[in-house]
Amino acid sequence: MMNPFIPLAFLLSGSFLTYAMGRAEHLYKKKYFAAATALLFFLIALVLQVYFAMQVWGSGPIEFFISDTALRMDALSIFLALIAISLGSVVCLYSVKYMEHDKGQEYYYALLLLMVAGIVGIGLATDFLVLYLFFELMSIPSYALVVFRRHEWMAIEAGMKYIVMGAVGSALAFFGISLVYFQTGTLQFSDLVTLLHGSPLLQAALLFLIIGFGVKAAIVPLHTWLPDAHSAAPSGISAMLSGIVIGAGFFTMLKSLLIFTGTGFAVGELLIILALLTMSVGNLMAYSQLSHKQADLKRILAYSSVAQMGYIVLGVGVGLAYGIRIGFEGGLFHIMTHAFMKGLAFLCAGVLIHQLGTRYIDEMQGVGLSMKVTGFAFALSLLALAGVPPLSGFMSEWMVFSASILTYGFIGVWGIAIAVIALLNALLSLGYYLPIIKTLYLPAERKGISKATEPSPIMLIAIVILVALTIILGVYPELGLQAVKPAVDILAGGL
Repeated sequence: MMNPFIPLAFLLSGSFLTYAMGRAEHLYKKKYFAAATALLFFLIALVLQVYFAMQVWGSGPIEFFISDTALRMDALSIFLALIAISLGSVVCLYSVKYMEHDKGQEYYYALLLLMVAGIVGIGLATDFLVLYLFFELMSIPSYALVVFRRHEWMAIEAGMKYIVMGAVGSALAFFGISLVYFQTGTLQFSDLVTLLHGSPLLQAALLFLIIGFGVKAAIVPLHTWLPDAHSAAPSGISAMLSGIVIGAGFFTMLKSLLIFTGTGFAVGELLIILALLTMSVGNLMAYSQLSHKQADLKRILAYSSVAQMGYIVLGVGVGLAYGIRIGFEGGLFHIMTHAFMKGLAFLCAGVLIHQLGTRYIDEMQGVGLSMKVTGFAFALSLLALAGVPPLSGFMSEWMVFSASILTYGFIGVWGIAIAVIALLNALLSLGYYLPIIKTLYLPAERKGISKATEPSPIMLIAIVILVALTIILGVYPELGLQAVKPAVDILAGGL
């Protein structure tokens, strides 16, 4: 059997070769060397990851060593890796034409590969140190990609805010890890499960881990970097940040919290409270953006990502607190569906901004009538995010809402309150998604809108792939649940 490290190795080595090919572009005065190399390595890594997924789903987890470091490929790591590499491949394809006029593409594609490699490594980690190192491997390229267009002041400002908050979060998480080591003398997850207890020092460690990793997960009140970063980053990177980076941040936090679930700490209950706060603040902030004279499309989508993280955290929190399996399934399935539908929304937004030269919604009126494919895809992504059936967002959100209702059997009327708040948030999201769709299809008032054309076929292919995934995962959710259910088995049984 091949070494399970190979997909990650392809991503890491691909980043260096991509950089070299990008430098060759300048030497031979040819385009697309870096983009083609990165896309090739993404596709190879995806094929290899699918191969190992079949092995793991059929025969169980695979443990392996790199030097003296133990790594483990199981259903949970497979789940995260498949989403990250799939979305990364689509974004790489989209960027071939979207980024063709930007300088420094050898850095862009190399950093994109490294960021995805970090996400894949997070799933493989079996101890806190390796988990933290891969978390940083994901984070550092994301900082650089947010400020990729550093000639724009908005990118510099957003990047500085992101770096400062991210660095502080990483430092707090590392301090939490050091407290765990000081108390137990080990960082191995398998050992910590039996060694942890409810001491005040470990309570402090738990708090530092939640805050530290919660920054990257954009959980309220640690979310303030996200709207600026998503607005300033290239749209492909916005798709990655919203689609999988914040999900991987929560995934990192979840792997950390799982070892505390048997110690008497109310981890699940705390996540439920944070989830309700996160979805409410995210939706209210997104809704309030529409009242601005010049409502920034990408900023609204960014606040929407905060709200969507609330649904994810709520599902997992209900699962941890009350052992409700459909909560785990809904939370993980929403990580998958959100990756593709929010990725689709940002790619479409990038096309609209690129073609029209504006990021303000009012100035896009009527563009759906002239750019029919992009307009339809964007409207579909917003409907999916709002949970409209039969699209993928409806299926995952419905599972989360169902789990919330089931908490009535454990906490009575408080369970109904949780479900009501979640449902009201879903309705609130329609309050800002529908006006955007309406604006797309009103008669054009701005000159040039009626003459707007569709983007390059390559960009359209990337968009159509995500449209297909958004529809298929709604009509046939079992396709996605085949990856979700084995991962839930691990969560339900403990790390």
